[in-house]
Amino acid sequence: MVLKNEIENVDTTKSIKLKSELNVTHKGKYGQKTVCRFIKNKYIPVISLFFAILITVSVGTFIYTSTGNMSNLFTHKTILDEPELLQALQTAQASGVTMAIHGWEHENYSEMSPDQAIVDIKKSEAVFKQAGLKSELFVSPYEIFGVPDNPEVVEAIKKEGIAIGTIGEPIYEYTWLWRNMTSFDDPIFQAASAEIRQNKPIVIVLHAQDWNKYTEQFLISYLISTNETDITVRMDDINQATPKEVINDAAKFTQYKSVSKVVFAIIPSGVYDNDDPVVYNIKVNDIMKFYFLFFIIIALLPLSFFVVWRLLSSWNKRKYKNDPQTEINARYPNLVSVLVPAYNEEKSIGRCIEALLCQDYGGPMEIIVINDGSSDGTAKIISTYPVKFIDLKKNGGKANALNRGIEEAKGDILVFTDSDSNMVKDTISCLVKTLMDDSDAQMVTGTVLINNPEKSGVMRRIMIYCQMIEYQLEQEIMRYLQGLGGNILVCPGPSTAVRRSVCDVVRFSDDTIVEDADFTVNVLQKSMKVVQNLQAKVYTNAPETLGAWYKQRTRWWFGYLQVWKIHRQWSVGNSWMIYNYLSYIISVCSILMILLIPYFMLQYNDVTYVALRGLLYVIIPVLLYIILTGWLFGHDKKLLLILIPYVIIYSTFRVFVLSYVYICYLTGIGLKIKFGSRTIDAK
Repeated sequence: MVLKNEIENVDTTKSIKLKSELNVTHKGKYGQKTVCRFIKNKYIPVISLFFAILITVSVGTFIYTSTGNMSNLFTHKTILDEPELLQALQTAQASGVTMAIHGWEHENYSEMSPDQAIVDIKKSEAVFKQAGLKSELFVSPYEIFGVPDNPEVVEAIKKEGIAIGTIGEPIYEYTWLWRNMTSFDDPIFQAASAEIRQNKPIVIVLHAQDWNKYTEQFLISYLISTNETDITVRMDDINQATPKEVINDAAKFTQYKSVSKVVFAIIPSGVYDNDDPVVYNIKVNDIMKFYFLFFIIIALLPLSFFVVWRLLSSWNKRKYKNDPQTEINARYPNLVSVLVPAYNEEKSIGRCIEALLCQDYGGPMEIIVINDGSSDGTAKIISTYPVKFIDLKKNGGKANALNRGIEEAKGDILVFTDSDSNMVKDTISCLVKTLMDDSDAQMVTGTVLINNPEKSGVMRRIMIYCQMIEYQLEQEIMRYLQGLGGNILVCPGPSTAVRRSVCDVVRFSDDTIVEDADFTVNVLQKSMKVVQNLQAKVYTNAPETLGAWYKQRTRWWFGYLQVWKIHRQWSVGNSWMIYNYLSYIISVCSILMILLIPYFMLQYNDVTYVALRGLLYVIIPVLLYIILTGWLFGHDKKLLLILIPYVIIYSTFRVFVLSYVYICYLTGIGLKIKFGSRTIDAK
């Protein structure tokens, strides 16, 4: 039924003047000149990819270096993790002991580049600073073995303002491996005592791991018997495993008249003993490194790419709209037909129709509601409204109902919506305007929003809020970007408009369980342009329980795989279809890796410590996700708070279900899907 009188067509047929070129030419004071106003659309994805790679590498490097390196995260502590040791070191420093950097983890600096050495030095200095220690010297870990450092490394360290080595030559060590000594009568002890008196060393090196009563007595005996007054005592390899008693004992050497300097050569990062586990000849640390690379590449890189692309494109679009030379002239079509299929929707059909009757669209419009064999009061409610009513006595499915509506529709433009959805006042105006403004566009979708769960419980509200975030991310980023190239993959049932000419060659089908996605892909296959209008908003109900959500998503996600299978030849040539299909594969890989994490974690000696340090891998990506996407939810602060459970819990559960659906598809098991009155054995 035509509800509004036909109005005069706008007195113009001018086509839209679009500018896709980078340069805009105009005349000025000095004649014709070219001004660069906008970025060419084809360059934006390339620029976005560059920034995405930059963000990914920067964040990955930050995580990597902030924990020392990957093995530090999973197998290392630092001296900061031992409060009693720190206190002992601080007390020793106050008594006059010189603190020296002994590498980051006892590396061989003769094999390092200057850049690598400086990274280690800076990490060590950062730990020293946080520990309240002043790094006055750099003592090469392999100096005692006579291994020369790379001269370029030495110069690089000096430029950092750190002195090299210990004053005094030559360097003597007498107590190496004395950790196993059991008696003062040991021949090694006796020989060393004779040798030190003969050598009269100026620099004596000890190792923290060899400190015991034999080492202590050996050194005290010499220091009180010698006439030297300029001896340097250096204790190497102090790390997080060094007992505080060793520090306290060694610091006392500053009190001896024969000693001019005591140096503690500290390794800020200390490796756990025997905590480098291996599974099937593969180091678990290497597996963890792979985990890190996998998740940062499959999660952070795409997210950064799409968000930057979205922001640059919208900025470019705003600049284009502000161009005074852009002219858009539109006219109303002769008639718009709005089609509403309904099956057992007595609770929502009235609100849906009333929202359509209240539209501000100024042209002629008819509303066609198709009752698809409802067994409740849906038909009775529809009959009370001034709409064209098609009453199907038998439920034939949504695709069949829509096709019947198309046969009855007389409009030049057909608008589809669902009976559990309600359009805002200007939705039809926005959809129609898009098609009238863009003569190349054949199909347009709007923005589907979710009704607020005002009367629901806390858990149900959180469930709906998570779906609000999911819907907005999908439409504001992915669908927006697809629309830039007229390549939107799914025009959803609640808000879609097409030209009549489209329905003359494409109809809805029962070949899949997602008739809207199948219809959209069929349109795309015929090289028709499918676009988006974000302002064309419609509100719909979302599942409030996990069971209802599961039923909805398994139908959607299995249906998308059916669409891929039916249209495979076309799909493999469409980058968005490939990306969509890859999400299933990545989900399965992610779930397998997540399930294996507990097994790998249990291979470590200190599972609790490793787990706590590993939280960094969760916290930083979550924060980055909120930073990259938070701008979409500035109007609704509660959604910003829900972003944390959305990323950690909802998204993980989503990946589990997606993986399950894909496995059912690959194995041919299929799924039994409840759709309307029918139970479909989907394959």
